[in-house]
Amino acid sequence: MKIQISYKIIFVSLVLVLVLGVYGCKKEDTSLKFDHKLHVMDNSLSCDSCHAKGKDGKLTNPGMDKCQECHEIDMDHPSEKCLQCHSVKAAANDYKTEGAIPEKPKGYRDLIFKHEAHEGVAECGTCHKGICGQNSLSQIEWPDMFVCTKCHNGKDVPIDCEMCHTEVRKEIKPESHNGDWAMHHGLESRFDRSCQFCHDNQERFCQDCHRTQKPKDHILSWKTSGHGEEATHDRRLCATCHTAAYCSDCHRSQKPISHARGNWMAYTRENGHAEEAKRNFRSCNVCHTTSECMQCHQTIALRRMK
Repeated sequence: MKIQISYKIIFVSLVLVLVLGVYGCKKEDTSLKFDHKLHVMDNSLSCDSCHAKGKDGKLTNPGMDKCQECHEIDMDHPSEKCLQCHSVKAAANDYKTEGAIPEKPKGYRDLIFKHEAHEGVAECGTCHKGICGQNSLSQIEWPDMFVCTKCHNGKDVPIDCEMCHTEVRKEIKPESHNGDWAMHHGLESRFDRSCQFCHDNQERFCQDCHRTQKPKDHILSWKTSGHGEEATHDRRLCATCHTAAYCSDCHRSQKPISHARGNWMAYTRENGHAEEAKRNFRSCNVCHTTSECMQCHQTIALRRMK
């Protein structure tokens, strides 16, 4: 009887967790719900129908006054109809809309941009890709410099920093390039493509430096324990300075440290060469060919491990 009751309690608890996870804990995207697709594509409204031009040439975000031109809104007597555009959380907070639109990137702080200068040159969707078909403000992505350089390529349109920025200059290093930048710039460069805007021919720039200076992680223990693991994860990074022959030439005269273990050639799989080959056979191929394995294993009877 006690066992049956316990099962019932467990079942009810699981149901409650699922209900709360699906409904009760659902996070709303933003404080304001707006469907660009409904307004632009379904109702054929132009962008400037809602976004008026400001004094600085930038388009402004519409307020309630602009929405009231099409929607019947009683600001003095809010009702459940308000929830068509406002989230429940915003309604409980006096319908505040802070954070409704994704924050602009840091590169926008000193940006010089006028929409009117681009009229007739590009459609809104050229820079704000896919915005006309989006049904949530959380989907908005601000255009980056790669979008700009499609036109600002130095040929059709100038690409000088001062044309679009008041502070950014090639000869002035960014704030991020201070402190221990030399230690972690490599990792940053793999995720941030903007290096190329200041460093012409980025690949050659990196190679010219690293051929004369070792990376900061190439310390005393690098040769004995670090480089093999790093090369296993991403050999493309090693290829910035080293060729594949560099590895094989070294390992033909000097065995890896793992090969000095007493159980390296043991018949059992644990901790031996077989287990390493199973995990990463590509590393074995730096020095060995598959035929070498077969030459040895044809003469050795191995027990099937359970």
